[in-house]
Amino acid sequence: MDALILGAKSVIAVMLLFAGGAKLADVAGFAATMRLFLPWQPPRAVVRGSAVSVAGGELLLGAGSLSSPSVRWLNPVIFAVALLFVGVAAVGYVLYRGRSCRCFGALSQRKFDALGVLRSVAIAAIAAVAMAAVRPTAVHVSATERALLTVAAILLALAALAAARSVGSSQITESRLTVR
Repeated sequence: MDALILGAKSVIAVMLLFAGGAKLADVAGFAATMRLFLPWQPPRAVVRGSAVSVAGGELLLGAGSLSSPSVRWLNPVIFAVALLFVGVAAVGYVLYRGRSCRCFGALSQRKFDALGVLRSVAIAAIAAVAMAAVRPTAVHVSATERALLTVAAILLALAALAAARSVGSSQITESRLTVR
């Protein structure tokens, strides 16, 4: 059972790292999506800063969860974030069906749709499993292992960022070629 719970915790941590890194590569696109959900139109810098904060929060939660699996208070925080994903997907489906969600920056062409709501519910379910208690011996991580896991988290986020930048720049190039 511990393996299932820790596996769920790892899946959510990696997803957060991947999503956060990809959002940082496409801050403008993610900020445009965030703007859809605001009842007023704050200055672009405020929305952009909020988008960077969301991506940074995902990175911190993912890295913390991956490198320090025994830190139990992170589990309900990550579950709450997953529930927020469900809310955003549901509201996006109702109000902005067919528009890009930019959940994974330029790496995802996903739109607000019923399948997106289902995916976010699945993410929340996995995060719920990750909240279950495990034996303390199952989550013992030495300082060296914690450092290596932190480096792995950073590398994963950087890989997502680089991939999203590459995809984003190729999409721009394709659109320029189509316009000509």
